[in-house]
Amino acid sequence: MLTTRVSKTVLLAATGMAAAMICAPALAQEASGTPEPTAAEKAATAKAEAQSDEVIIVKGLRKSLKTAVDRKRNSKQIVDSIDAEDAGKLPDNNVIEALAHVTGVQITRARGEGESLMIRGQGDIQTTLNGAPNASGAGRTASLNDIPAELLKSVQVYKTRSADQVEGGVGGTVNVDLRRPLDLKKGWTFAGSVRNVYANIGNTESPYASALIAKRFDTGIGEMGFLVNLSYQENNYNEQYVTSETPALFWCCGTQWDSVPNKDTDIAMYRAQYGVEYGKVRRPALNASYQWRVNEQLDFVLEASSFNSKENRSYSALNTRMKDSPGVLSNIVYGPDGHTIISMTETDPNLTDTNILPVGPTSRDDFNKATNNRVNFEAHWHNDRATVNFAVYRDENTFDNQWVTQTLRLNGLTGFNVDFNSDKIEGGGPYVEYIGADPSNPDDYGVKEWEDGKAFENSNETVWSADLTYRLSDDKFFRSVQMGVRHSDRNVDRAYGYRYAGFNTPLAIADFPGGTGLEEVQSDTGGAATPSWYRISRESLLANYDAIRNYLYTERDYAGGSGDWNNEVVNTELMQGSFTSTEKTAAIYGIINYGFKAWNIPVDGSIGVRTVHTWGESISTQQAVGKAPDYAVTPTQVVAPSDGTDVMPNATAIVHFTPKVQLRLGYSVNIQRPNFIDASSFVFYDTNGCNCGWGGNPDLKPYKETNYDASLEYYFGRGGVLSAAVYDKKSDGFIVYGATNQVFDGVTYRIGRPVNTDKGEYQGIELTAQGFFDFLPSPWNNFGGQANFTYNSKANIYYSQYNGSPITQEQIDTIPGIFDAPNNSKTTYNLMLYYETSKVSARISYNHRDLWRAGLDGYSALGYSTYFAATSRLDAAFDYTPVKWMTIALEGTNLLNDNSNTYYGANHLIPQGVRVAARTVQLSARFRY
Repeated sequence: MLTTRVSKTVLLAATGMAAAMICAPALAQEASGTPEPTAAEKAATAKAEAQSDEVIIVKGLRKSLKTAVDRKRNSKQIVDSIDAEDAGKLPDNNVIEALAHVTGVQITRARGEGESLMIRGQGDIQTTLNGAPNASGAGRTASLNDIPAELLKSVQVYKTRSADQVEGGVGGTVNVDLRRPLDLKKGWTFAGSVRNVYANIGNTESPYASALIAKRFDTGIGEMGFLVNLSYQENNYNEQYVTSETPALFWCCGTQWDSVPNKDTDIAMYRAQYGVEYGKVRRPALNASYQWRVNEQLDFVLEASSFNSKENRSYSALNTRMKDSPGVLSNIVYGPDGHTIISMTETDPNLTDTNILPVGPTSRDDFNKATNNRVNFEAHWHNDRATVNFAVYRDENTFDNQWVTQTLRLNGLTGFNVDFNSDKIEGGGPYVEYIGADPSNPDDYGVKEWEDGKAFENSNETVWSADLTYRLSDDKFFRSVQMGVRHSDRNVDRAYGYRYAGFNTPLAIADFPGGTGLEEVQSDTGGAATPSWYRISRESLLANYDAIRNYLYTERDYAGGSGDWNNEVVNTELMQGSFTSTEKTAAIYGIINYGFKAWNIPVDGSIGVRTVHTWGESISTQQAVGKAPDYAVTPTQVVAPSDGTDVMPNATAIVHFTPKVQLRLGYSVNIQRPNFIDASSFVFYDTNGCNCGWGGNPDLKPYKETNYDASLEYYFGRGGVLSAAVYDKKSDGFIVYGATNQVFDGVTYRIGRPVNTDKGEYQGIELTAQGFFDFLPSPWNNFGGQANFTYNSKANIYYSQYNGSPITQEQIDTIPGIFDAPNNSKTTYNLMLYYETSKVSARISYNHRDLWRAGLDGYSALGYSTYFAATSRLDAAFDYTPVKWMTIALEGTNLLNDNSNTYYGANHLIPQGVRVAARTVQLSARFRY
């Protein structure tokens, strides 16, 4: 069978939406527990197809598209999907990249790969594995970029939720189905792939490999099968950028404060950076499955999966800090608004060994390790009327992070000129000229700060569930009933700590352990040449780590410091942000599936409700910083219990105007619980006069959303579909960083912490089309295409405070985009053109995403949120199958060399910078026997 990849998909922008609407992505999967179509419904569908479609041999891409469209057609929910009938057929390198072309999905890319996704402009996504929620570390979602495409059977994007699905992810749910042996042909199956990805940034190479072995066979006690699927990915990345950060008012200090013309209104960046981020991620993955079908009524599944990653990540940035500095400002130039500084000069009139400008490279090396392991058992029984499903699984997940940060200073620097809107940076951004010191001269450096830290996250969850579906009739109003129960028990803990040393006088770099092991770094973003700089290399750091620690233990010329450098391991038990949490849930649901005819038009659907009770506690500390001069930290344990019940109704109706045209209507309510770290009871506060602090918020409420959906769909040919969908989502309780007041020992402190916002609303439309050009004569009928268009007409989160300060009516009236929801692009579209024969397959794809707000950071001045500029991406792929068991593929990504530009403010007050993305070429071979 031809093994194609629904991959580096699509496009011919020049053919336009007219040609593209003849074809476009329809993808879907019915909800777990949704009953199969009745015999009468199946017969009607088959008859309609037989009457209108000529017989076509369905294989390869055609078969995958048809399978996905059939799921969409028979689903009770609004859902899209991608499907792989055979091993190695899914596109791209991870789940996120595979979903980049699905209707309504927007993704972000970083470090050489797809990193996160949004559904209809919302980033609050639930991830499930074979229909059951999956998480990593202390989070509520799995790291989808750790799941390789080679292990997947299909991926579904649920945009609405039914009562039989587990609550969570108000933006939607991404379900990953892994392969199982009884899905494959009888006998042995051997499959695999090898691939190498070449990137032009950093001249990196990233190898991939996968292997599948399975057997399906008959025995005297029923049919059995086993499957082992292995994958190894290596992502070597190198990305370069220029950026600035945190526009805000000046708040201090000394001579700098005196030189600011308008202290109460002038906005300037905290610092500017030239940066490079590079590293290696290694991802071994395993899925093993055993199935036993005792007879036509009873079967069992035993399954284990493991998705792991190890990453060495480094970044180095030449920082030029404008705030909290001994410098004096001059030559100030303002933007059109009269208070945003777009260029200036800063000088140091009192340069001494201890009074120096905060300019120099900061470099950080991270060592990350994540594990995501699951063991799952399922039992399924059915007869002519009843279906019973039982499942139990155990998840164990970890995330460990260790880091070392070095900050060097440019000794002898007397000043700098900075232009934050320089045409020397491609697309605009900060450009700095240095006075009195040269970043490319290693003799001009001293060591100013050193920090290392560790964070450990552990989570385990045990879940069991049972579901019953009973068919009442094929032609009466009540067709079937569903009911089920579920219980979960999750334990989460996080330990976090760091130690820091800052020196009054920068230490001579040659005298610092490992300081002679320097490496030169430079960021090339395609604009004017940026200066090179130096850092202590990762290799020298590792080789001299014990010597550095011992040196810091004996060195006492600290401007400030914390932690015990005489220990090899950072003490994390009572440090900032550590907590232990437990969470138990008990859920019950019921669904009535119905059907009737109105004016001889068939209508069917479901009405359901899910109720879940959640209880647990967060155990952490309240930490008070004591008075000068010792600033002792006093921890006090605090336990915060939680308890609540949520009721989530849903209803659907599908009107079958003809066997090919149907209208799908949906109403659903969903909730998303706060992240464990956001809801932790940890608080850190300062008693030295600021009456301030930060921490978690155990009083956070679940984020709730009510959805109204409609989708008109027309199915034709083998895997062809045209559809138009509209949606209206009402949200309540979006979580942002804010502040609340808390009293300790009779004193009120302002604590920065996550808080629930007020109401929000999302509205939009989706248009999709897909199909092969079967109506054309050969060879033109081997062409096909896909197109989709998403327009989010409204995406607003209405918050009443920003970083603890109330929002005023004047701000609402004068700040553009003040309530723009984060992560949302108003317009997204994908266009594809593909060609397929038994020997040759080719695809070209184009993806466009409109500008979008990065987030509500709670630190920048209101109205200065980061916005990403519109991005476009052109990919292409060519597959050749010289023999039926092997396919060779050549693929190219980011052929337009599109970079990521960012700006401050919805009206682009000032450029923030640019991050350069690599072009890649991939060469691969896939086989199946």
